[in-house]
Amino acid sequence: MKSAGKMAAGALLFIVACGQAEAGTLRDNWGTLRVSGVAITPLGKDEVSIWNQCGGWFDWLDFQAQVWVERTAGVSGSFEYVFRRRYGIEVAMTWWYDILMIDYQAGDLRIKGSPNFILPTLGANYHFWNDGPADFYAGGFVTLGILVSGVGFDIDLESDWTVGLNLGMDYTVSGPWTLGVTLKYIDFGTLDFSILPPGVEGLICDNGGFGVGNLNFLSATAGIGFRF
Repeated sequence: MKSAGKMAAGALLFIVACGQAEAGTLRDNWGTLRVSGVAITPLGKDEVSIWNQCGGWFDWLDFQAQVWVERTAGVSGSFEYVFRRRYGIEVAMTWWYDILMIDYQAGDLRIKGSPNFILPTLGANYHFWNDGPADFYAGGFVTLGILVSGVGFDIDLESDWTVGLNLGMDYTVSGPWTLGVTLKYIDFGTLDFSILPPGVEGLICDNGGFGVGNLNFLSATAGIGFRF
C-alpha cells in the first residue's frame, strides 16, 4: 500500500510538473498570417429602383435604373500581431466579388455592372481565451478606404472610414498551423453612383447621384493560419 501511495503521489507530482512546464511555454507575443475564404450576405432590404424624367429639350437625359445587393463570396488575407497574450493589432485586405448589381437604361443605352469591393482594414482584437489549442477573440476594425473595380462608372460611398465588429477563433492543428473562422459585421452607410461626367452631375434635372439606403453586411470566413 505504501508503494502504491508513493507511485500515486509521484504520478500526481509528474502531472503537476508537466502542467507547470506547459504553462511556462505559453508565449506572450506572436504573429499570425491568415488566408481565408469569405461568404457575404446583406442584412435588410438593400434594393432600390431609380428614375429621372426631364422631358422637353432634355428628354435625352431620361433614364431608369435598379440597384440591389447580392449574396456573394470573396477572399481575405490578414496579419495579426498579439502582445501580452491578449491584445492584437490586425491588418487585412479583403476582396468581395460582384457585391452589387446595377442595371441602368436610358433610351437605347443600357449599362449593367457588378462592382467588386477591395477593403483594406485595420483592427484591434482582445484574446480572452487562448490557454489551450483554441484561441477565441473579439474586436473591431475600420476600413482604410474602399476600392471599387469591375465597372465603367464612378461609385462613391458616404464614408470610406467604416467601423465593423469581429468575432473569431483559431484552433492549432499541428505545430504553427491553425484553422480559423470569423464572423464580421460591417456597415458602409449610403452608396451613390454617377452616370454623368464630373462637373455635369446635378446641373440638369438634378441628375446623377442616387442612393440605395444603408448598406450593411454580415460576413463569415474560414481558412488557414500560420503562427510564429
